[in-house]
Amino acid sequence: MTSGGDRRTRWIATAVAVVAGLGLASVHWLGLVAGATLVALPQRTWARGVAAGIAFGLLALTATAVSLSLAGGLDTALTMTQPLGVAVGVAVVGGAVGGLVRGVVG
Repeated sequence: MTSGGDRRTRWIATAVAVVAGLGLASVHWLGLVAGATLVALPQRTWARGVAAGIAFGLLALTATAVSLSLAGGLDTALTMTQPLGVAVGVAVVGGAVGGLVRGVVG
């Protein structure tokens, strides 16, 4: 069983990793994998790390959709089915690959 301080530390580390990861993902697609890795590292198990990585990828995809919506380009982006499929695939697979690092580290 984990102590309350350990749980709090993990939450803080995850929150910092999300912010840093979104910054990295906004610069380059490999930042998505790096961000997912950062988010996965504080997790207790590799399965939670992979889940956190996938969740991070979906969060990055949502942030991109919000950005496109604010710029007025979301409707156009949604009509392009193949690039949209690639974007969703990269977000999920990149997040999962980044999350798998948790299994390697611990």
